[in-house]
Amino acid sequence: MKNLYNIFVEYKGKLSLIYLFMLLTELIILTQPMLLGKSIDGLLVNNYNWLVLLSVSYLSSTFFMYRRMIYDTKVYTLIYNNIVLRFIENTKTCSSTKIARADMATDIVAVLEGHVHYYISTIITIVGSIWFIYISNWFVGITISLAFVFILLGVLLFYKKIKQSINVRNNHQESKVKSFSASHTKSTSFLHRQRRLDIYESTLQGKNWSVATLIRSIFLIISIVLLVKTSDNITIGSVITVYSYINNFLISLLSIPVAFEMYSRMTNILKRLY
Repeated sequence: MKNLYNIFVEYKGKLSLIYLFMLLTELIILTQPMLLGKSIDGLLVNNYNWLVLLSVSYLSSTFFMYRRMIYDTKVYTLIYNNIVLRFIENTKTCSSTKIARADMATDIVAVLEGHVHYYISTIITIVGSIWFIYISNWFVGITISLAFVFILLGVLLFYKKIKQSINVRNNHQESKVKSFSASHTKSTSFLHRQRRLDIYESTLQGKNWSVATLIRSIFLIISIVLLVKTSDNITIGSVITVYSYINNFLISLLSIPVAFEMYSRMTNILKRLY
């Protein structure tokens, strides 16, 4: 991943501003379940202070998200164009491979635009949510922490096959132009094999995701029972707050299979481009 790191370094100023907007947005969103719970308990005694703070948090997170969205496309399209132009200038590969790898470069920008944003959000959510849960009910905190171990083990069952399928799919993609230029038979054969590879990869992703989701559902149910049975002086607002953080934490753990797949895809593409 050295080449991806070099991209971060080259555009660190522009990317830092994007990620700052993202960080501020996610930190504000992290406080909202707590503010929601406080607002509900406050409304029961005609106290509207927490409701005002909740409204301010919604407006603030929307503002920072808007600022990020209108700025980041300008940066990511610049990065994509520069990557592809350098590759075309320096490569001596055939046209079919050149075109395919230029298309693959969109995945690099997708990582910067989608996955990095996603993981900034995920890390903040995981760390912040588990902190709120532990200070609310440490027994529930310990229980859902175990979900991380089980989901990680489930993902590792499919990691090797997913990595292999990505490599085979990219090898096949590099012959696209050559196949389409050869004959109708070659084109047909290419598309049929492409379909089989897509189905195989999708099946692996489905199995990977299903295992992680099943584990998440089991731990969510267990945590809800423990929350209600082991908490003292529980209120409606506190139940909603802790449940929200439990749910957010477990949903964020579903980023683990996505992370493994993204890492495999990026390392494979970067080896082809550099």
